[in-house]
Amino acid sequence: MFKLFKKSANNEVVVAEPKAKLKGKTINEIIDEIHENFYTEVDRLLASAKISNSLDTDKQDLIDKRKRLVALGFSGSKEVAEADVEIARLAALEQENKKKEHVIAAINHFSFKYPNYKFITEESVKKICAKYSLVYGEASKYIGTIPDKNLKHIEDFKIDTEDECSEAGIISFRRFSGDTIKSGVTFRSSKERLVYEQSIKDTYTFPSMYYREYFDACPLEIAAPLKDFNMTDHEVKDFKISKIEIPDPVVLKPVFFGGQKHYLIVTAWGQEASDELVVNQKMN
Repeated sequence: MFKLFKKSANNEVVVAEPKAKLKGKTINEIIDEIHENFYTEVDRLLASAKISNSLDTDKQDLIDKRKRLVALGFSGSKEVAEADVEIARLAALEQENKKKEHVIAAINHFSFKYPNYKFITEESVKKICAKYSLVYGEASKYIGTIPDKNLKHIEDFKIDTEDECSEAGIISFRRFSGDTIKSGVTFRSSKERLVYEQSIKDTYTFPSMYYREYFDACPLEIAAPLKDFNMTDHEVKDFKISKIEIPDPVVLKPVFFGGQKHYLIVTAWGQEASDELVVNQKMN
C-alpha cells in the first residue's frame, strides 16, 4: 500500500512543499539532516511521552451538577452542554496520555530487545516525510538503487517472530466482474495468527471460490523521493515536490506492539553509494 499524506480540494493525493529550510545547504548536508531526523526521533518521542497531560479541572462542580440534571431529564440545559465540553476535553487528554504510555512501553520494549536499531512511529515517519517532501511505501514499489553495504544491513536485520507485524483480512471475489476486494484488513502480531485463522474458519462459511482468508507478513517499507517509486498502479495528480531532489532512502521494518504498528529503522543511504553513513547507532 503506497502512502501519501495530503489530499487536494479535488480529493487528489499530493505532497506539500517541504517545510524544512533547505536553501544554502548541500545535498549531502540535507541527507545527513534527514537521517538525523529519523534516527533521533525516538529521543523526541520519549521526551514528549514522559510529559503527561494534567487531568485536573476547575469545573468538577459543574460535572457533578450535570449528573443531577440529566437524572431529572434536563439533558438539554446550558449547564449540561458546558459540562459535556469539559468532559470531552478531559477524555481527549486522557486518551493522549494513554498514547504516551504506549509509546514509552514500545520504546522500552524495542530498545531493550534491539539496542542497535532505532524505533520510530508511523506518525513520525509521516511528519518527517512531509517536512522533506518524501513519501513512503512498500519495498516492492521502490525502483532506485541499493548500495551493497545497505543490502547487507537489510539481509542481517533480524527480529523475533513475536515482534513481526502481519496483515490479516479477507479477500472476496466478485462473481460476475471478477474483481477482488480486500476487507477487514488489520495489523496483528504473529502470536495472534492461529487464533485469527481459526476465527475466520468459524465465521465465514461461503464457498472457497468466492473468498479466501490471508495472513501476510508486513513487507519492508522505504521512505524516499517520489521519483524512486513505481507509480504504475497509483494515480497522483498535481504533485508538488521540492526543486532540490534529495535521494535519501530510509528502509523501515514494520513491527507490532501493544495492538499497534510501528517501525524499526533498518538502514539508510545517501547521494553516493560509497559514502559511509553512521546508521543504526546504539541507543543510549
